[in-house]
Amino acid sequence: MTNPFRVGGIVRREFFTDRAAELTRIVRALEEPQAKLLVYGPRRMGKTSALTAAVERVRRRGGRAILADLSTASSLTDIANRILLAATQELGRKWTDVVSELVRRIGVRVTVDADQATGVLRPALHVELRRAELGEQRDALARVLDAIDALARAKGGTIGIVLDEFQEIERFGGKDAEWHLRGVVQHHQHVGYVLAGSDERLIRAMLGKGRAFYKMLEPLPFGPIDPGHLARWIEERMRGAQVRPARDLGTAIIAAAGPRTRDIVQLARATYDAARSRTTADAESLAEAFVHVVAEEDAPLRALWELLTPLQQNVLRAAATTATGLTTRDVRLHFALGDTGTTHNAAKALVARQLLVRAEGGGYVFESPFFRGWVIANALPDMGIVRATHALPDG
Repeated sequence: MTNPFRVGGIVRREFFTDRAAELTRIVRALEEPQAKLLVYGPRRMGKTSALTAAVERVRRRGGRAILADLSTASSLTDIANRILLAATQELGRKWTDVVSELVRRIGVRVTVDADQATGVLRPALHVELRRAELGEQRDALARVLDAIDALARAKGGTIGIVLDEFQEIERFGGKDAEWHLRGVVQHHQHVGYVLAGSDERLIRAMLGKGRAFYKMLEPLPFGPIDPGHLARWIEERMRGAQVRPARDLGTAIIAAAGPRTRDIVQLARATYDAARSRTTADAESLAEAFVHVVAEEDAPLRALWELLTPLQQNVLRAAATTATGLTTRDVRLHFALGDTGTTHNAAKALVARQLLVRAEGGGYVFESPFFRGWVIANALPDMGIVRATHALPDG
């Protein structure tokens, strides 16, 4: 039997579970002209897979929707090109004149080449625009979005646009780019917008009073999947692939890896592999799987560790062992953290690097359970502390 769990890339069909309420709201926004939905939540929750599923559902229902992933962009021009490419790839399947229409409506210098594999034409703003002043790049981005809205009007109907990791607009264009995008989006009559992002700190700032998107977007928080549902799904998937899960194994996997969907599924996948030869998945299989995942990620995690200061490394050692807080006197003494202010500043720096996150009840926890496991396995022994790689924190 093949492994019943998938990680990496877009997850579809039977490998995708739940998110019915979120999908309904995203699809509705993509089909509704002038809709403006914000989908936000931590990384590795499955947002991109849900956004893709929503776009595909709109297309199956005869609608038009595109998804532009902005995560790799390095300029506002790159963002515009991502949107332009997504639009021509999808809309060109329905309308043969899409490329020429968009190029004509954009009104700035555009180059067009053909995909060598498919022969599909791919327009892009001229490369020189990447070095232009921000104002010129903002204007080019607006022209691309305006052209899509005008195309929707000319063809009749609505085009849904997903901008995944949209907060990159602020990164390259600052607050002026936010206000400029707001001005463009709010005037479009034939586009339904879904803006999605995972940098919650930046997104909350962009939504704050006095900022461009204040009270403009309908918020849709994208949090963890219901743990009861996910635990049952994990166990059902294992049974369907001829491995019998021990009682409450799904719950144990979530406790070790949670709350982020990708981490949970990654550990479930490794647990299935560990159990396949003996056809029963239990606590031993889970422990073996956790060690295996941590070992697979050793090289990048070790490189990350070596970039940190000794104080930051000690903060991570402390966070790996205790859930009672980093600034208590006993923890600071035991892990050589210095005074409260110094410890707090080091923890804030680790949050900024997305290695720690603030816990709901206060304190700090690891952003990745597998980096925490790596610290337990490789950095705690420096202090004479030996624990199981997947052990939960004290307290």
